[in-house]
Amino acid sequence: MIHAGRMRERVTIQSPTGSQSAMGGSSLTYTDAATVWASVDGISSRDVMQAMQANVIVTHRVRISYYPGITVDHRLQWRGRSLEIASVIERENRTMHELLVKEVT
Repeated sequence: MIHAGRMRERVTIQSPTGSQSAMGGSSLTYTDAATVWASVDGISSRDVMQAMQANVIVTHRVRISYYPGITVDHRLQWRGRSLEIASVIERENRTMHELLVKEVT
């Protein structure tokens, strides 16, 4: 269980939005869906090795209150950084989500 005091970071959950240009090309953009309190922690080397075994590169573990509908298609904005979601895990009897994310540039 995570205590409310540990959730002191603000992250914005963004939903993917596809758009098509006049020339017929498509691009993926993101729109803000919600801003929530979160706990953001760097991943330890042991966790990195476990994630690599599953062919996933992760840089942070983010814990938020349960957010219905969140998937790996969403992304997070945190401190001006974009974080792609690699894994969504329901914890604490569906009261919390643990997200394994990768920082992208």
